[in-house]
Amino acid sequence: KKVAVKPNLVMSKSPEFGATTHPLFLKCVISALRELGAENITVAESSGGPYTEGTIRAHYKNCGIDESCGARLNYETDAIIMNYPEGVTCKRFNVIRPIAEADVIVNVCKLKTHQLTKLTCAMKNLFGVIPGIEKFEMHAAYSDHGDFRSMLFDLDGMIMKEKTLISVCDGILGMEGNGPTGGSPRKYNAVLSSMSPFCLDLAAEKILGFEGTCPTVTLGFERGLNPRDCRELELIGDDIESMRVCDVVAPDSGRKTFLSELPNLFGGRIASFFSPRPVVNTKKCVGCGECVRSCPKHTIGFTEKNGQKKAKIDHKECILCYCCQELCPFVAIDVKKNLIVRIAH
Repeated sequence: KKVAVKPNLVMSKSPEFGATTHPLFLKCVISALRELGAENITVAESSGGPYTEGTIRAHYKNCGIDESCGARLNYETDAIIMNYPEGVTCKRFNVIRPIAEADVIVNVCKLKTHQLTKLTCAMKNLFGVIPGIEKFEMHAAYSDHGDFRSMLFDLDGMIMKEKTLISVCDGILGMEGNGPTGGSPRKYNAVLSSMSPFCLDLAAEKILGFEGTCPTVTLGFERGLNPRDCRELELIGDDIESMRVCDVVAPDSGRKTFLSELPNLFGGRIASFFSPRPVVNTKKCVGCGECVRSCPKHTIGFTEKNGQKKAKIDHKECILCYCCQELCPFVAIDVKKNLIVRIAH
């Protein structure tokens, strides 16, 4: 069988930042697959930014991954259309070839917080099978957060229907705060595995102390893909309660206030008005343009400040996808609450 191992290499960062799958963890997963009899194993990932051979090679190198992991590294950049008539929001996806042609996909995800979904783990990691900047296009096409989450569920559902999917979470060193790339490393000392990415995420939500607050886990329950409570999971190994970590810092966008809990009045405009927004930290911004290139709605441009080029966000068109914050290599995008929310809180 063709086995595709899909790590989380969201951006070029070394392992100690806690943003990407640790190379030693990846090597151990591949070793376990070899012991199970797998021979045809390929590591494949489409991270943030262009899906080119040069970008792929840079990500492998900077994330500490090379051929010593025990599998072939993919450098090809073509993709294949996969249809999913059962999709609720999206019925076809363009998927990178190694994933589309695999019989088995091993989803080696990372346990982290996330500005858009509060938690990123097994379910969200599969968004990396979409090639390069097409991910930005999908953010633009599904700018409503509910539609975007629904699209992710369709993507996972398609993969589970067409392939054998095994999710393995590297939660030894993860991330808290403004993840998935701009937060702080946090030791969770957890390794999780499941045939269901939705059930794995339910367990991860419990470990981080986020029970009932992660929108993707809630949607999974509404679609009948995972229980509401971890006590309904069939567990092998340590009890989830014993693995729980106290005082995990949530992303700025995921912290509750009474104003952020307002109903979606007037088509959601009230909730949108009070939502935390990305703001350029001009002291950190070096004008590299990564946020300009990654913005799905092209709402970011440049301005001059003290003779230096700085990024500037047009908030009238911002869809609050936080791609700019996620992909900024200098952590120069802050996420700030609405002034009224800050005063009230």
